[in-house]
Amino acid sequence: MTTSYGTDILPMFRSGDIGCMTPKDVHLGDATWMCDPAANDDFADHANARRVFAALSSGFMPPGHKWSQDRLDIYSSWMMDGFQT
Repeated sequence: MTTSYGTDILPMFRSGDIGCMTPKDVHLGDATWMCDPAANDDFADHANARRVFAALSSGFMPPGHKWSQDRLDIYSSWMMDGFQT
């Protein structure tokens, strides 16, 4: 089964996570932003999603609530499935 941002990933973020990260120009609540295929200096493609995954994997975000390995695995599957909205 293919994972999607709206169905599988977005519900794992708390409203406080979204509110905390938006002023930092990290738009967790915006599937278009999260699924954007654009690159940046650090990532060859899908830089927004990959930057979020790096922060989740390191425990940097969400604040005060490190994601379990199961959640990280779902996020990783979403990336491998092609960053579907």
